[in-house]
Amino acid sequence: MMSASARRAIQRFGATSGYWYVALLLLGWVAVAGFVPPHRPSAGAEEIAAVYQGNVTRIQLGMIIVMIGAAMCAPFTAILAQYISRIEGGPGVLTYSIVLGGIGTIVLTFYPAIFWLVAAYRPDRSPDVILMLNDWAWLQLIGGATIFWPLPLGMAVAALCDRSANPVFPRWSGWTSIWLFLMILPDQLLFFFKTGPFAWNGLFGFWLPLSAFAGWFVLASWLMLAAMKRGYFADAEPEALAASASPISNSYATVR
Repeated sequence: MMSASARRAIQRFGATSGYWYVALLLLGWVAVAGFVPPHRPSAGAEEIAAVYQGNVTRIQLGMIIVMIGAAMCAPFTAILAQYISRIEGGPGVLTYSIVLGGIGTIVLTFYPAIFWLVAAYRPDRSPDVILMLNDWAWLQLIGGATIFWPLPLGMAVAALCDRSANPVFPRWSGWTSIWLFLMILPDQLLFFFKTGPFAWNGLFGFWLPLSAFAGWFVLASWLMLAAMKRGYFADAEPEALAASASPISNSYATVR
């Protein structure tokens, strides 16, 4: 059986993985591949093909880093779901929504990197094919953010319904999660625009959603690590948390 110290070290790693996820995503995507600021959605096939032909190695290395970063979302999701399960009094709708949202977010991050790698793998292929792969990657990564929604919304509901004395996610974090979620909503309009603030390189299509997306992971990681510093680990014995049991957990126990 794993020792308590080992379990808690793994939980700390899971909480810290939110930081790693964001850091590796930005490192590979921004610093190495040079994909930020984004390519213009209105750019022609020849212009986009030239981007890949002149940056093959950087794009390849950057996207490999992004794919490694995608894996960091797994332990982050696991520890977040464990805390949400504590609030629910056992795995419930919120817990499973968090798990499925985390899996979706891994896919959301991983597959656009694959499409960019495929485009860079044969940079001498038809510019129209490279343009299609580039469009596919950008539209999925930014426009596919709907699959991420269960994470901030699940945490928000848990935070706003938890009435325990020492909550992992205080009420203000629930409202903050909703606010960050609302900042991401406008990116769904990018499918209708190739220029302007709602395009995938615009203020509402890219910059605000990216800031909100990264900010939510930082917030959630910080809250879980802060809870661990207070001694509130996700695997704490039920007796240790009895004094701060929430209405959600009480109602869950009654139903069971």
